[in-house]
Amino acid sequence: MFILIIGFCLFTNVVCTISYANIIGTRIVIPTTLFAGTPDELQDFIRNEGSESVGPFEIQYFLSSDQNLDGRVIIGEWHIEGLKAGAQKYGNTTFTIPSGTPEGTYYLGRWIDPTGILSAKNPTNNIQWSKVPIQVLNNISSGIEGIGTIVPSTVSVGSNVPVTVIVNLSGKNPKKSGSVNLFLSKLSRTDSSLIPAGGINFPEFSSLGEQEITGNMEIPNDIKTGTYYLFTSFVPISQMNGKGTPSTFWLNEDPLVITSSTEITKKPDIVQNLQDSYPDVLTLDTEQPDEAFIGDSFTVIDSVKNIGGTEANIVRVEYLLSPNTDGTNGKHLGWRTIMSLQPDQTNIEQKLLGVPSDIKAGLNYLVKKITVTSAVQEKNTQNNNWVSNRPINIRYNPASPIPDLTHIRTVWPKAQTGETIPITDTITNIGKGCAKDVSVAYYVSPYQMFDVATAIYLGVWRLDSICPLEQKTNTTYVNIPSDLTNGEYYLYSIIDPCSFVSDCDEGMPELDKSNNINIGILRLGPCVLCN
Repeated sequence: MFILIIGFCLFTNVVCTISYANIIGTRIVIPTTLFAGTPDELQDFIRNEGSESVGPFEIQYFLSSDQNLDGRVIIGEWHIEGLKAGAQKYGNTTFTIPSGTPEGTYYLGRWIDPTGILSAKNPTNNIQWSKVPIQVLNNISSGIEGIGTIVPSTVSVGSNVPVTVIVNLSGKNPKKSGSVNLFLSKLSRTDSSLIPAGGINFPEFSSLGEQEITGNMEIPNDIKTGTYYLFTSFVPISQMNGKGTPSTFWLNEDPLVITSSTEITKKPDIVQNLQDSYPDVLTLDTEQPDEAFIGDSFTVIDSVKNIGGTEANIVRVEYLLSPNTDGTNGKHLGWRTIMSLQPDQTNIEQKLLGVPSDIKAGLNYLVKKITVTSAVQEKNTQNNNWVSNRPINIRYNPASPIPDLTHIRTVWPKAQTGETIPITDTITNIGKGCAKDVSVAYYVSPYQMFDVATAIYLGVWRLDSICPLEQKTNTTYVNIPSDLTNGEYYLYSIIDPCSFVSDCDEGMPELDKSNNINIGILRLGPCVLCN
């Protein structure tokens, strides 16, 4: 498959300004060849480089043959609920080029806030065009997605080989009949040297979901012996032009060996124990980083093995990040698919995973969930889920324009029950972005570890903004509850309290929230040895 990564450098140098924010697109991942009428997916990365947060807005995606808005073909929209100052976000948008769109070369356009909700300025200032064109072709496979193709690992020249094609049906009208086409190639990528290997017609399906199409693959009589890769497609070779996308091509990663008929000898029958006559896939070593950044990506080196006695036809591994050691409540990161994992075979792959922009900063555990689709079903699924034994520190990128607030000094006064006391706080911003609408809340608790369930709220200091290297001081008067008994208590000064209160929102983005709490001691009642 060919995937085009359209980075910021591929767009014209246009600054997209919305309200007092500065929303830019940093890159888009989209196939270089698209088929009209077929659902596909793009991944977009945006960032608010301004000093103000924004509310809900839209991003519109469209194609144009001449980078002109008048003739554009709208293919999809992404709705963003809001983007805080300095924050970045990525999202996947499913789109479909309208059926009947003429074949040809188009340019992708990204239009930030096309309706002008957030700004009264000319919204065309927010339009960016790709410099690399995209090829649009007609497609016959609307509503049908290829998942995998099951074939023997060794075949002979001129033979008809049994094939099972697994597809997934979705959408409103996916039950149309059609055919899948098989191709062989000496390369693990599609090009103009694809060798046709027959096709399989299929009737209308009666239900949605995964379906199997069975038939035969024709190995040409004049093909040379050797190792080949098998490609399956809904598109006939006349429409390919050596190009393809994940929605139209899928590749069997394990190569196919083609021999002459005299080279194939019957292997002796191998008698296996019944307990070994099914696949059993488990995870082995997984190399992961110690930290990763919100909205960015990180790489894992992942190993899985089939310890069963039968081939696992299709193995899918889902990756998640979980704040819990048991792997629950995980955020989806991505998938990888392994075609035909043989008994005792280990598959090792380097996988790039994106950290969701809506994940909370802190320690998270990498989770893997394995599912096996096979002619012989996997019986032992107890080892299909895996949780890392050490966490990944998820945080904001220090290079991003994000604030980081910390205490310089807090003056804690002496007091008794029922008294009103002054708390004088000095805080600063050691980050790289301004913080807006900042709150510093004060609590009292009998426990040294802050917990909002056991703490009593005293008051709050609100700041409109505090920018990098700026320092602010304020005195807040709070009342000590009269029903507290004599003893030792702890006073808390908490910057951005929503980060530590479960019934609040996630708080503002910060590079480091560990320095947001300052603690003082409050002694109530007579104390001879107190200072």
